[in-house]
Order: sequence, then structure tokens, then C-alpha cells
Amino acid sequence: HTRDIQQITYRQIAWCYTLGQSLRDLNPYKNAENFLSKDDYSFLENHSNKALGILQLNTIHIQRMKDKGIFNEYNHVQMTQLLSRFSDSMGMAERIKKTIFPATYVKLLHFMIYIFVITLSISLGDIDWFFELPLLLVISSCFFLLEKTATHMQDPFSNKPSDTPVTTISRSIEINLRQMISDEKIPEPYPSDKFYQL
Repeated sequence: HTRDIQQITYRQIAWCYTLGQSLRDLNPYKNAENFLSKDDYSFLENHSNKALGILQLNTIHIQRMKDKGIFNEYNHVQMTQLLSRFSDSMGMAERIKKTIFPATYVKLLHFMIYIFVITLSISLGDIDWFFELPLLLVISSCFFLLEKTATHMQDPFSNKPSDTPVTTISRSIEINLRQMISDEKIPEPYPSDKFYQL
């Protein structure tokens, strides 16, 4: 039973890394090579969505364990529901990745900023121009910077410093899962050698 639990756990670790890499449009197997067997790789060859394929592998493995009597009906239902929740979470992340903000969003925002700045300049007509001009520049720059920040955060999986650190999160999950199965090879968290982590 220990071997089966280890295989399922290792696949789940591989799923975390594979999902993060897939969301970033990078090599899905990076960081997951040591957690998948040759048979797993053969099975995943026919899957365009490698992360979903890994979940399917665990589903099949759990079904085999139930058939052998290792899991009872209750254990099987609980494990299947857990994998279903993983699949739902993966779908939500993929929807975030594929959601495209319309170009009219940025244009409308810029238009509203211009209207605001023009209205503000009219209302500040009684102030000398050498006070008014820097004030308008500072205020409008703040709004444009906020808009630019929002644009950067629209896609949290684009390999930018503001991205969700899925690889770092996956390493934390790996450490936790390895500790839960009393694995002797516990890796260290990824070192923070930059001002951000991915």
C-alpha cells in the first residue's frame, strides 16, 4: 500500500508543477520529471492537457486500489471528490489565463482620464499655470500608472515579476506532501535570488 500511496502523491506533485508550467506556456514536464514513471509518460503522450492526464492517471490508480480492496467505498468517494476539486481549480486557473480584456476597456479608461484632467484644469483656472501644470501632470500620471498596473495584472501567468508564483507554491506543496508520506528526500524551498519569485 505504501508504494501505491507514494505513486499517487508523486503524481500529485507532478500535477502542481505541470499545471504551473502549462499556464505559462512552458515545458509542462519541467520540475516534474522525477515524479512520473515511464508508463506515466507513455499514457500522457496522447494528452494535450498534461495536467488533466495526470489527474486521470491518479483516478485510474485509485479505482484499481478500490478493486483490490485497499480502499473501501467511502475512501474511494472521498478521493474521487478530491480529484474532482483539483480539476475544478485547474479549470478556474485556465479560464483566468484565457480571459481577454476587450480593447475598448483601455480606450474607455483613457478617455475618462482625459475628461477628468480637462475638467480639473478648467476648475483650476484661477490658479497660476506654473502650479496648475505640474499638479495636472502628477494627477494624470497617477491614473495612467494605475491603469498600467491593472493591465499587467490581467494575466497572472505571463512570466512577469507580478505573476502568481506557481513554481514556488508547487515547491511548498511538494515539501508538505513529501513530509506527509515520510519521504526522506525533502527539498529546500526555492531560494529568493531576485526581488520576486515565480
